[in-house]
Amino acid sequence: MEKSTQYQKLFQDTFNSIQEENENLKDLNILISGKSGVGKSTLINAIFGDKLSDTGVGLPITDKISLISKDGFPVHIYDTIGLELKSVKMDIHSIGKAVSKNEVKKLIHNVQKTKQDDDDIHVVWYAISGNSARIEEPEIDLIKWIIKHEIPVIIVLTKSFDNVEAQKLKQSILELVPDIENVVVTLAEDSETKQAFGIDELINETFKVLPEEIKTSFVHSQAASYELKRKEAIKVVNTSMAANFGVGFVPVDGADGPMMMAAQTAMIGKITSIYGVDIHKNQIETVISSLLGVYGSLILGKSLSSNLLKLIPGLGSIGGGLISGGVGMIITGALGRAYIELMELVLDGKVNLSSTTPDEITEILISLFPKYLPKMTAK
Repeated sequence: MEKSTQYQKLFQDTFNSIQEENENLKDLNILISGKSGVGKSTLINAIFGDKLSDTGVGLPITDKISLISKDGFPVHIYDTIGLELKSVKMDIHSIGKAVSKNEVKKLIHNVQKTKQDDDDIHVVWYAISGNSARIEEPEIDLIKWIIKHEIPVIIVLTKSFDNVEAQKLKQSILELVPDIENVVVTLAEDSETKQAFGIDELINETFKVLPEEIKTSFVHSQAASYELKRKEAIKVVNTSMAANFGVGFVPVDGADGPMMMAAQTAMIGKITSIYGVDIHKNQIETVISSLLGVYGSLILGKSLSSNLLKLIPGLGSIGGGLISGGVGMIITGALGRAYIELMELVLDGKVNLSSTTPDEITEILISLFPKYLPKMTAK
């Protein structure tokens, strides 16, 4: 196969891999409930950023619930509007009447009646002001009802300007509702006197309770926790390293870069999807050319110091032939971790894939290699 044809196939395969990862994301349905004014919208924006904030109030489902969603985005949020709860007598007639009138219960009943899994409520965030003196009895009743229907509930104490009081309320709730998944104390946005906190904890607690097949969609969609994205991306890198161990690469006629990069296409696609970076087809060439530039430098020893060459056993002699599976695994691991950092630079707005040249990105990736190679060779 001609070199130019190999390059084009590599670009297309990588683009297809990213597209496939994004298209295979399963729908995640979150119900966020709580009284008016507790800061539900602020919470949503803090976690999902501008991915959902420009959708407005969402599509009305009932008088009290709206659906916030966006084409091509796997998260759908049922947001209660002006929900006010009243105490219910504990008899069959009263409970039945309450279910028929309570919008949250009606929604849960309706989605549970369908055979499709993709419209199930996967988690409930129940928001209560952290400044509240206590949780109301009707709220406790509703939360217990939801838990009884096997839907995980995380109580989110919002607007927790006084952390001491919020922690007291948290302990009280844990005693009153022992089957709750957790109570997370948050301040979703900075105030004049306090920095925002608790969002990472809410993200991690949510990740724990989601079904395995839904977790990737949540990691992809949430915009607040790089730590979670990084953790999941490193799992992908480790899997790719294991797959490459013992395989090895044989450079032939200058086509060594495409041959090696072909083995990393799935890894690059998964990492890109985890970070939710929307790479257009014309940007794929920039990314792939940059990665090929890294391989070319490693193979030919260009743009690399002698110290870097010493970090990879056997790398100094690979220009003449075989790259062992062990060396290939090390290169795969370092490349994957460097690419993870590149994705974070893109999300931070420090690297613009549309205006940065392949050579510039290659230099960024090469500069990141020494951070990981000693760790790789030490294992």
